[in-house]
Amino acid sequence: MRALLLVALGGFSLISSAEDSSESSQDSSKASSSDSSSPVDSDSSNWVDDTHDWLYSKGHGSVVWFDDKFAPADEEPLKVPPSRFRLGLYGEFDFGAADSFKLQPIVDLGTDVKLPNLERRLRVFVTTRDPSALPGESTAESNNSLRVGASRNFFKNWDTSVGVKADWPPEAFVNAQWVPIYHPDEHWTLYPQGKVFWDNDEGIGFLTALTADYWRNRWLFRQTLSGKWNKQQQDDDSDDASNPDSYLFGENGGGYRWAVTSLIGYVPKLLNEKDYGRRVSGSDVADGWGVRGRLEGDGAQTLTYELSLLRKGPLYKDYLFYVIAPKITWDRQYDWDPEYKIEIGIEMLIWGDGKHRSR
Repeated sequence: MRALLLVALGGFSLISSAEDSSESSQDSSKASSSDSSSPVDSDSSNWVDDTHDWLYSKGHGSVVWFDDKFAPADEEPLKVPPSRFRLGLYGEFDFGAADSFKLQPIVDLGTDVKLPNLERRLRVFVTTRDPSALPGESTAESNNSLRVGASRNFFKNWDTSVGVKADWPPEAFVNAQWVPIYHPDEHWTLYPQGKVFWDNDEGIGFLTALTADYWRNRWLFRQTLSGKWNKQQQDDDSDDASNPDSYLFGENGGGYRWAVTSLIGYVPKLLNEKDYGRRVSGSDVADGWGVRGRLEGDGAQTLTYELSLLRKGPLYKDYLFYVIAPKITWDRQYDWDPEYKIEIGIEMLIWGDGKHRSR
């Protein structure tokens, strides 16, 4: 907890200087990129760059070592492409909690690694993202257990994942999802989704969602409708409905959860500009802001309303970013009294390609 606060507070002392120097940084970006391959004097090195490079060296080195084990003994191992790791450290400050104040630290980890010697079409992943979460669900509200697994596309628009959650004892999970993409015109893109999931904890479940994106002149409007059902939630809802001490007494949600999310944002810069016009999340944004409204409920009633402001921007060079997201929630559990929260975080890209090296 203390380490998270030190990282967050120490990092955010740099925000103002990062914002003030953003224009000069953008003006010099072309020159710096052209010099990225040239040696850098040791005087310009610092502990942030050294930490970034050390993390990438250790992480990618382990990927290469593992993948080389699967190369045929009489052949030269295939070269492993540069890996991409993303590490986020967040804290959600809840000023309206029952105990007056609550801090919830969150670690968000994502990877994009390729193992050509293991199997050309197999993708191994390490993540803390909950595959059964509804689109747009808060990281603080999701199951953030570390998950390790492999995925493969057996059919067009179908993705299948198998892995384990890093709990004790380990819990297995399996997901199969249908994720096509449709482009009605040059500005609109539709993302329907259908998913079947299972794990030792929640049992079997189903999720369906539809996201509509509208891009124009760096402005993004997004509307998402989603719903899910799972066996464990059905059992929990039944228990709550028969429990006189529960705020859900007499209202059986039936294991269903739904959400409606509306977002309008301005995104002047993406990590990869090739993603412009595509479906992006906060982890794809290099600089931007947005306003979001969200409703959530179960099979019997509406449970929460939320209004939030999202801001993400560069903190250091092109791989360290800050995230600030103040929000207000109204929850049936607390008699609809407003609850004020703010999520503050730092996100580090540990990428091996030339564009996102620390030097």
